[in-house]
Amino acid sequence: PIPKPAPRPPRSKGISSLPIPPLSSPTFGLIQETLTTDPLSLLIATTFLTKTKATAALPVFHELIALYPTPQDIATADEAVIRDMMKPLGLSHVRTRKIVNMARIWTAQPPCREVRIGVRGYPDRGDGGDVKGGEVFGAEDLPEEEEEERDRLADAKRRGVGCAWEIGHVTTGAYALDSWRIFCRDVLLGRAEDWKGKGAPKGFQPEWMRVLPRDKELRACLRWMWMGEGWLWDPETGEKEVLGEDMRAAVDEGRVGYDETGGLVILD
Repeated sequence: PIPKPAPRPPRSKGISSLPIPPLSSPTFGLIQETLTTDPLSLLIATTFLTKTKATAALPVFHELIALYPTPQDIATADEAVIRDMMKPLGLSHVRTRKIVNMARIWTAQPPCREVRIGVRGYPDRGDGGDVKGGEVFGAEDLPEEEEEERDRLADAKRRGVGCAWEIGHVTTGAYALDSWRIFCRDVLLGRAEDWKGKGAPKGFQPEWMRVLPRDKELRACLRWMWMGEGWLWDPETGEKEVLGEDMRAAVDEGRVGYDETGGLVILD
């Protein structure tokens, strides 16, 4: 008999620090929602937020972007200046090197829909075992006439579906990849006009619906997005159940919080 794989530990620890807004709110409250048209800045923001509270990280992030507003500006920036800006956050040498390297790669080889780069260990450790890190694949979306001629299962490994991404040469970090997939990928691929599926054909499923983030704030945002679609979504498994009217009303009245395990609870 084939042994069952050991159960994976929970993919995220901690509870979101952001309040759950009413479902009528235009945004959840993440910095990524303001950077959907500036993908590199979004990736840089995730570098600031890694292991750092937003209240400390975001003022420095905004200072950096004000000083170096374009990818070319960051790629050619004086690294000593950026390190000095980053010192209050810690890991200033590591963060500076990562930010500048991302900008240099971005300017030399901007992400495009025709090229995907293999990423191992994403979205979970052990994933992507069929690809090599840095392996180059073609576009994920093919013309319908080509799709019909191919067996999807046999073709999946060659095309790297699910383990190769258009920004795989820029970053392989799970938080950055999750953020970019949620807020930027559909526009790059020409699937929709924004991350929520604006302008897409009827029945289109936005990329954010296929992401199971590890980060607690991204999970909270997607959980809220799914409630807006009428579902209670499990961020561990991706399973859904119909959103009850009592929970919907409580969200709109600001009466929903988290229990000690991160589950949703209706407050008195």
